[in-house]
Amino acid sequence: MTDLAFAFTYDYSLSKLGIEIPIRMWSRPERKVLLSAKVDTGAEYCVFERAYAERLGIEVETGEFKPMSTATGRFDTFGHHLTLACFDWEVESTVYFAAEEGFRRNVVGLNGWLDKFRFGLVHQDSRLYLSHYDD
Repeated sequence: MTDLAFAFTYDYSLSKLGIEIPIRMWSRPERKVLLSAKVDTGAEYCVFERAYAERLGIEVETGEFKPMSTATGRFDTFGHHLTLACFDWEVESTVYFAAEEGFRRNVVGLNGWLDKFRFGLVHQDSRLYLSHYDD
């Protein structure tokens, strides 16, 4: 048997679709946004609604252009370097904002979030386990 230890346990709601966690995001400390994002182990990157970039004062199209695709279709994004905070941790990441205003999904994915942590999940108990990767 393998033993794993985690610094933090989070009980998420089974009443929502997916596993949602609270995220704070900023590029400048005086302008922060708070949102809920889904943990998506199948998402290559962290992707957020365009409206959050606008609230942060970020001009979306000045970022790195990256087309993305899912099982339901293709969409365009622009990458920006900023800080993501979740629970007691802050990490520097490149995240992507959707080009289209109608995009209504916020996810933390493999690159930019999950690659910064050790992550465990027991969905039957609605429990997420988390430690910073270097802890």
